[in-house]
Amino acid sequence: MATFLKRGKSWSVQVRKKGITKCSTWPTKAQAQAWATKTEAEILYGEKSSLPEKTLLDAMERYEKEVTPKKRGARWEIIRFNVWKKLPISNLLIQETTTPVMAKWRDTRLTEVSSATVNREMNLWSAMFECARREWQWIVTNPIHDVRRPPQPRHRERLFSDTEVNQICLVLGYEGTEIVTKSQIIACAFLFALETAMRREEITGLDWKDVNLEKRIVSLQLTKNGDSRNVPLSTRAIELLKSLKYHPRPFDVDKDVLSSLFGRACRDGNIENAHFHDARATALTRLAGILNMLELARMVGHRDIRSLQIYYREKAEDLAMKLG
Repeated sequence: MATFLKRGKSWSVQVRKKGITKCSTWPTKAQAQAWATKTEAEILYGEKSSLPEKTLLDAMERYEKEVTPKKRGARWEIIRFNVWKKLPISNLLIQETTTPVMAKWRDTRLTEVSSATVNREMNLWSAMFECARREWQWIVTNPIHDVRRPPQPRHRERLFSDTEVNQICLVLGYEGTEIVTKSQIIACAFLFALETAMRREEITGLDWKDVNLEKRIVSLQLTKNGDSRNVPLSTRAIELLKSLKYHPRPFDVDKDVLSSLFGRACRDGNIENAHFHDARATALTRLAGILNMLELARMVGHRDIRSLQIYYREKAEDLAMKLG
């Protein structure tokens, strides 16, 4: 166990492990902690099996090559690593990348992006450090474990009104007849999300082999939580799928194109603070009046029915009307 003591402008550190005591002095506490971590490992594993001299950049490159390609979020991770590789801390030895170093990164990052984004990025940092600790044995401790997480923002409360749904479809050129343009396909995807509470990636990833109109279901083989599930279809959802029967795929549009054009349609229609994902919350709120909680959780793929509280956004005044 290491103990630290500030002496003037420097930090004195003492390591005691397996009956061995070592001391050193460093200009900063971060450097003292890095030395302590490395020294503890050398005592624990023996000098001949001391930790390798690997930088944070080495860890990012190895993780990106060996682990990231196996993940569904590989593209996002690659983008993050490309940014992080340019950071000054990338040149630090991974043993020197201590909790204070990562806490400073967190504080800087919070001035640039939301706390939700910082938490997602901290998850990636932690996964990489944990791989370096457990599988590669480059470090003894995961520095992210003791970094305080920023508070998660409040959940969104946005629901689409019928007027807004009609306005978005109008801007996208959807009239309920022949579907030709990308914009019209996006309008269909939006209406389909309102019927099924399916996510953007689930809708754009659909293939005709996943659709069974006779049984009134679509089969999703890989979802956000890794489970497969069958989604029941309403009469309106079936009508939307039939209107797209001549297309190669039910919703033949890239997920990022969908988000971009949908966002533009909302702006052109003067609909503020709206995202495509709000259609999922709108659908769940509507379906809560038809299905019980267990049925609804099964339909949308929530293992824990408490997760439904994030999406169920019935207004208090509307609930008051139901009370009489």
